[in-house]
Amino acid sequence: MKRLVKILIAIALVGIVAACSTEKNTPMSRFYHNTTLKYNIYFNGRESYKKGISKINDQNSDNYALILSVFTDSKEENASVANGEMEKAIQKSAKGIKLHSITKKPKPTGKAMSAKEKEFMAQNEFNKWVDHCYMLMGKAYFIKRDYMQARQNLEFALRQYPNSKIQPDIAMYLVRTFCEDKKFKEAKETLDKIEADKKITKKNAGFYAAVWADYYLKQNNREDAAEKLKLAIEKTKKRKDKIRYIYILAQLKEKENNLKDAYKYYEEAAKRNPNYEMEFNARINMAKCYSGGKGSNKEIFKLLNKMLKDEKNKEYRDQIYYAIAEVELRTGKESEAIEHYKKSSAVSVENDYQKALSCLKLGELYFAKLEYKNAYLYYDTCMQYITEDYDNFKEIQALTKNLSELVTYTDVIEFEDSVQKIAKMSDKERNKLIDGLIAKVVEQERLERELAQQESMNSYLFDQRRGETNNVGSSTGKWYFYNPAQLSYGKNEFQKKWGNRKNEDHWRRRDKTVVSFDTGDDSEASDSVVADAKPKNEDPKSREYYLQDLPLTDSAMQESHKRIENALYNASKIYKEKFGDYPKAINSYEDLNKRYPNSDYQLLSYYDLYILNTLIKDMPQAEKYKNLIISKYGNTNYAKLLQNPNFVKEQEELRKRDEQLYANTYDAFMRGEWSTVQRNATNFINDNSDSDLVPHFDFLNTMCTARNADTTQFKLALLDFIDRHPKHELRQAAENILAYFGTGDIDALIADLKSRPDVVKQQPKDGESVSYAEETKEAEYKFDEMAEHYYVIYFKSEQVDDKRLAFEIRNFNIFNFNMRTFNVVTSTFNSNYSLITVRPFRNMRQSVNYSKMIANSEDVFNKLRNVDYKIFVISADNFKMLTESRNLNSYLEFYNENYNK
Repeated sequence: MKRLVKILIAIALVGIVAACSTEKNTPMSRFYHNTTLKYNIYFNGRESYKKGISKINDQNSDNYALILSVFTDSKEENASVANGEMEKAIQKSAKGIKLHSITKKPKPTGKAMSAKEKEFMAQNEFNKWVDHCYMLMGKAYFIKRDYMQARQNLEFALRQYPNSKIQPDIAMYLVRTFCEDKKFKEAKETLDKIEADKKITKKNAGFYAAVWADYYLKQNNREDAAEKLKLAIEKTKKRKDKIRYIYILAQLKEKENNLKDAYKYYEEAAKRNPNYEMEFNARINMAKCYSGGKGSNKEIFKLLNKMLKDEKNKEYRDQIYYAIAEVELRTGKESEAIEHYKKSSAVSVENDYQKALSCLKLGELYFAKLEYKNAYLYYDTCMQYITEDYDNFKEIQALTKNLSELVTYTDVIEFEDSVQKIAKMSDKERNKLIDGLIAKVVEQERLERELAQQESMNSYLFDQRRGETNNVGSSTGKWYFYNPAQLSYGKNEFQKKWGNRKNEDHWRRRDKTVVSFDTGDDSEASDSVVADAKPKNEDPKSREYYLQDLPLTDSAMQESHKRIENALYNASKIYKEKFGDYPKAINSYEDLNKRYPNSDYQLLSYYDLYILNTLIKDMPQAEKYKNLIISKYGNTNYAKLLQNPNFVKEQEELRKRDEQLYANTYDAFMRGEWSTVQRNATNFINDNSDSDLVPHFDFLNTMCTARNADTTQFKLALLDFIDRHPKHELRQAAENILAYFGTGDIDALIADLKSRPDVVKQQPKDGESVSYAEETKEAEYKFDEMAEHYYVIYFKSEQVDDKRLAFEIRNFNIFNFNMRTFNVVTSTFNSNYSLITVRPFRNMRQSVNYSKMIANSEDVFNKLRNVDYKIFVISADNFKMLTESRNLNSYLEFYNENYNK
C-alpha cells in the first residue's frame, strides 16, 4: 500500500513538472505516460479481461463424450458470459492508446547517435505499453468472437511494433483467430514465422505448444496434436491447464486405440486433483481402456459397481453402465454388454449425448448381427439426441435413413401377413381373437391408472416404467397383430413417409447414357396404401378398430398381396445395394418369386439373383437364373447382355450412330434440304420404332410439312404429331408453334424456325422441350413448395462442355442416389446460354437438399470454373413459364423473394 502511495505521489509530481501532452517526447513525458497507462488504464482493462476469463471458466461445462477443446475461452456457448467485461477491456485499451500513445520523435540533440540511439529513434511508438493495449483489445474481441476486429488489432500491433517483446504472444492470439475462423493456411504461416523468429521464452513456451495442438485438433490431425500436447504438458506451469492437456492427450490415445497409454494419461489426470466431473470421467475411461495389463476384470468391475452405488454419482449412472458395457464387450461378453448399454440408455435423462452414444452402440451391435429392425430402432433414437459435431455424424444419419427405408418395407410385409392371417379365420375365431385383444387393452388401461396413483408414493415403480419404455427393442419377435399400438404402423407409416413410389431398376433409367434394359412394361407399380373412404375408427376397445384394417374382400386381399410383393422387391434391393447383405437379398428375392410366381418384378429379380449368386461365387445358381432369363425373357436387353458380353458397347455405338444421323438430318433441315430430312426421318422411324429418338426425327419431318403444304395441312400435321407423342416434351414445342399462326406466312415461319435452332435442335438423349414463344412475354410465377421441382444450372454455352458437365452430374447421381432415377436434361435457353436440369424432385425441399449436396461435388463444379453461370431450383410449372418467356432476370427476382428467405 505504501508503494502505491509513493507511485501516485510521483505521478502527481511528474504531472506538475511535465506537460501531459503526448506531443512532447521527453524522458519525463515518457515516464509519465508509461506509468499512467500501465498502472491506471491498462491495469483496469486487464483486470476486467481477467474477471471475464474467470467467469468463463466458472461457467464452462465440458462434454466429456467428445475430445475436449484445448482452450475453454473460445467455446461458442461461453461467448456471451463475459461480454460486459470484454467490452470494458476494449474501451480501456482504446482510451489508453488515445491518451497515452507517443508517436512524435524526440528532438535531436545534434550529436552523433550510437546504434542503440538510432534504433530508439526509429521506433513507431515510444510508450512501451501501447502494444499491450492493442493485444488486449485483440484478445477481448477474440473472446467476443469478433474475429475480424481481433485480427485487425493484432495484425496492426505486429506490423507497427516489430521489435516488441510481446510479439510472439500477439502472433499466437492471431493464430487462434485464424483457427477459429478455419483459416488454417494463414494460421500455419503465422506459426512458422513465430518459430523462425526464435523469440519463444520459457514463460510462453507452454501456450505456444498448446496453440499448435489446437491448430492440429481443429483439422482432426490427432497424431501431431498429441505430440504438441506432450510438449505443452511439459512446459505449462498452470495446474488446471496442465491437467486439461493431460486429459485431452488421454482421449487422443484412446481414439488411436492405444489403450495402454490412454489408461496411463487418464490415471495421471485423475491423480492431479481435477474438478470432480473430470476426475469421474477419467476414472470411467480408465475402466473402458482396461486392457489386462493393469488390474483385473474383477477389480475393474468392483470399482465400477462401487461408483454405481455412490450417491454422488447418481446423475452419472448412465456413464457408469456404459463403461461396464464397454469392458464387457472388450472381454467378449456381448449379451451382457447389450443389457448394460440398454440400462445406460434407460437411466439417461439429462445427458443427451450419453443416451445417443448408448443407442448408437446398440444400433451398431444389432446391425453387425444383421438384426435390422432392432438396429433401426436404436439408430433412430440416437439421431434424436446426437449433434452434428459427433464423429461420423453424416454416416450415422445416412445409415439411419437406409434402415428406416428398409424397416418401412419389412413392416409392410409383417403387417400384411398378420392381417391376412386374421382375415382367413372364421368369424367366430376372429371375433374371439379381437375380444382378447380388447380385454388386454382394458387391462392395460387399468394398470396404468393404478400406476398413476402410485407414482407419487413409489418412485421405484416410476423408474422401472421409464426403463421399460426406453427398452425399444423389447417387442421384437411378437406377432404383429398382437401389438395394437403398432398394428397399423406399417401401413400408415409407409403411406405417410413414401407416398406413391415408382419402382425402377437402374437399367431402366431415363438417362440414356446408360443402356435401357426395358422389360416392355412401362406402367408404374404403385405400392402405396389406398386410404379408406370413411373415417378410421380410433377406439382400440371396439371390434371395428381391428376389422377396418383386415382384407375381408377379394379386392382388398389382392391389394394386400400387391403391397407385400412391392415391399419384398424394394427390401431385396436395399439388402443388395445399400447393405451388401447378399444372403438376405437372395432370400428375399427367392421369397418374392416363390410367393408371387407371376410377379411384375420377376425379370428384375432374376437378373439381381444372377448378379448376387455370381458375387457369392455360387455359379450353379447364377447359371440357373441366367438360363431362366434367356428362356423366359429372350427378347429383353437383359437376355441379350447375358448372351453377348459386348452388348452394352454395341448399344452405345448404335446410339452414337443414331445421334450422328439425327445431327446430319438437323443440318439438312437448316440448309433447306427437305427431301433429305424426310427420307432420313421416314427410314429411321420405320427401322427403329422403339427408339426414343423417334419423336425428334418425327418433329423435323413435321417441320418440313410447312414448306410443302398450306397452313391448314401444316396445322393438321402438328396436331397429328401431338397425337402420336402426347407425353413427349416436344409436344409443348408443337403446341407453341400452333399458337404462332396468324400471319399465314409459311416461308417467314420457316425462316424464323431456322433463326431459332433451339426449337428443333433438341438434345435427343435428354429430350428437353424448348418452348417457342415471344421473348418479351412476362410470366406470372407461383410459389408452391409442395409442387414437383427441378434443379437448374444456367451457363454461357461457349464456356462449357455441356456433355461433359452432364456426364459428371449423372455420375454424381448414380453414386449418391443409387435407388433414385433422375433425368439430366441439356437444352438451349437462347443464342448465348444453355440449361442443364435435373428432374424430378417431389417437392421444393428435396430439390434444395439436392442443391446443397451437389454443391460439394468438385467433379461437377470444376467444369464451371471461370464460367458465367447461375444455379436455382424451380417448380415444373414455373419452368414451363420460364422457357416460354425466356426472361431469366424476372424469374430470379421471384426466386430471391421466395426461395432465399
